[in-house]
Amino acid sequence: MERKTDLKQKMKRFIVALYYIFFVFPKVTICLRVVGISVPSLKQRGESVTLTCDYDLEGGKLYSVKWYRDNEEFYRYMPRLRPPQHAHKLEGVKVDLEKSSARRVHLRDLTLKSRGIYRCEVSEEAPSFHSAQAETFMEIYYFPRENPRIVGHERPYVLHEPLDVNCSSAKAFPPPDLQWQINGQKVTEPSWLTTFDAKPAAQGLVISTLGLRAPAKPLMKIRCVATIGTHRRERTVLIETSSANRRKTSAHLTLVLILLSCILKIYQIIS
Repeated sequence: MERKTDLKQKMKRFIVALYYIFFVFPKVTICLRVVGISVPSLKQRGESVTLTCDYDLEGGKLYSVKWYRDNEEFYRYMPRLRPPQHAHKLEGVKVDLEKSSARRVHLRDLTLKSRGIYRCEVSEEAPSFHSAQAETFMEIYYFPRENPRIVGHERPYVLHEPLDVNCSSAKAFPPPDLQWQINGQKVTEPSWLTTFDAKPAAQGLVISTLGLRAPAKPLMKIRCVATIGTHRRERTVLIETSSANRRKTSAHLTLVLILLSCILKIYQIIS
């Protein structure tokens, strides 16, 4: 009898264990999932942005939603609290509580320090306190209205002489991408391009510079294009070219004119 009783108890324990394994534990472990996070990859300085976190509790109860930038918490939503919203001070992050909720957080007056990895972390109520999260990076840019500046094009070049021309962007962030075009065609020859390191400027901005060393040609129109994302600024100039013989003739003519001027001055003094 004792053996039968022990066997029945073991069977009951086994059935209870199976019940928890197949019916209780799965509900605890899989009921919460973050469906998606929406964070723009690129925003301009001074703009506002709404970040969204879409999650599915699948029958569970929400405990909290927390937002982080580079692992520093700046916003949380806890439905049990009154008020349920709370924003933490974080440089570059200004939360508009009136436009924020359990599934979104609104940021205003973005600065260059607003850039970073944004993470949404969702937790559910007891007994599981299971959590899920998702994150993505947001870049903040500043692109001024000024066009790039080109230097070195002012002097005349002899035909086939290498140009010594540089293009510099206006102060921006991140460093704008620069490209040269000659008569409408993008320059891809590496030996014609000289790359310079980005130069720091005020307020965390930078200046990009790219040199052009292509051989001079007749009727040469060069264009420098600066881009950040879909934004574009450009400047176009003309290169004056001449043959070596023309330059020598011009130099000789200049010398003759100088000599004639000196002779005229001497004659005036003598007379």
